[in-house]
Amino acid sequence: MPRRVLHFITELNVGGAERLLVEVLPHLDPAKVESQVAYLHGDAPLAAELKQRGIRVHPLRSWRKFDPRPAWRLARLLERERIDILHTHLIQADIIGYWAVRMALTPLLVSTKHNVHYHQRPQRWLRPVTRRIERRVDAVIAVSKAVANEYPHAPRLEVIHNGVDCAKFAPQPLPASGPIVCVANLTQQKGHRVLLEAFARLAPEFPELRLQLAGDGPMFDELQARAVRLGLMRRAEFLGAVPDVRPVLAQASMVVVPSLWEGLGLALLEAMAMGRPVIASDVDGIREVITTGKDGLLVPAGDVSELAATMRRLLRDRELAQRLAKAGRERVVQAFSIEQMARKLERLYETLTRAS
Repeated sequence: MPRRVLHFITELNVGGAERLLVEVLPHLDPAKVESQVAYLHGDAPLAAELKQRGIRVHPLRSWRKFDPRPAWRLARLLERERIDILHTHLIQADIIGYWAVRMALTPLLVSTKHNVHYHQRPQRWLRPVTRRIERRVDAVIAVSKAVANEYPHAPRLEVIHNGVDCAKFAPQPLPASGPIVCVANLTQQKGHRVLLEAFARLAPEFPELRLQLAGDGPMFDELQARAVRLGLMRRAEFLGAVPDVRPVLAQASMVVVPSLWEGLGLALLEAMAMGRPVIASDVDGIREVITTGKDGLLVPAGDVSELAATMRRLLRDRELAQRLAKAGRERVVQAFSIEQMARKLERLYETLTRAS
């Protein structure tokens, strides 16, 4: 009989953790795992995709952050569906999920940590609350070793790297020319300011070159205003949220991941899987993916000059770009496939339920 696992996430908008959930759940063996999803708020554009793949979705509807009332609804859902494991994603879901499990009494509790620096937040009360929860869950999953280093207090800690559907993100011929692409939510973490500044230095030298930013977020207006100040509005395209990034990646001459910090980076893996040469910041989980000069190029985070110089190098040396693209694809297939991720989740669920 399959283990009944309810994945509980803050929202189902187009973001890295959310897209990863949509990708991995259909790859779990239905004979071993029966998956359902619950979420708190938002328009949930990814809910329809989950339903199309045969996964039941439960909106719990929270109107403000850390509202405790959805915990009661979640506890009733756990009991009604006879859930074996509640698997939470993102900090708000972690807290409400913990309260719900305490009320329902029966399910095991697993929490995936998708990023570094979860505890460096302005709400001071969050750190002791989340630390208490992390010591009481049945397992913490970290998406990279860098993330795992922040949870030595977890009773059980597993590193399960993000995975990519390498058939879906199949390699495409690298165009001789094309836009520089960045796929990321428009937040401070993702380093778009640095990328815009670096691109502005290249613009006079490459008059036909364009920059495409795929993603939405709280910095949308600010980044557009910065592009205007840099004289880039006809050169920098803000695409907004893109549910399927493959057409954007397919036309890219390179993909840049200028994050200031990063747990691992699903967009990075997807770009590499499609055979795109990647330039990324030398931070956290990204170091676990890229060996610079072999399957991508790393630059110091926040260094405008170095990023501009490295982009210039790839634009001028397309043979190097081709080599990096080929090696990057091979790296993802070998170490970061969605099948590997799914099998590791299945094994974890099995060992947890057997031990309970």
